[in-house]
Amino acid sequence: MGQLFQHYTMELGQFENMIIRDNWCAIRYTVTIRNLETGEETLQNTMEFVTFKENPEPVGVRVVEGWALSDTPLSAQR
Repeated sequence: MGQLFQHYTMELGQFENMIIRDNWCAIRYTVTIRNLETGEETLQNTMEFVTFKENPEPVGVRVVEGWALSDTPLSAQR
């Protein structure tokens, strides 16, 4: 991820929906990606999946593992 932030900015957009069951969650949302070299902006539709666990107060729930798929993948390679 660090290499991507050298080339792009990412702004979270509209939250579409979320499904939660037991200790996993699926989240659908949009992200606006801006190429720092060209100024070009792309709207990226993302589906993210996470597993989580509950912790005692004041920590609360935390993500243990997560992964995401987008309709417009980015690359830090030039």
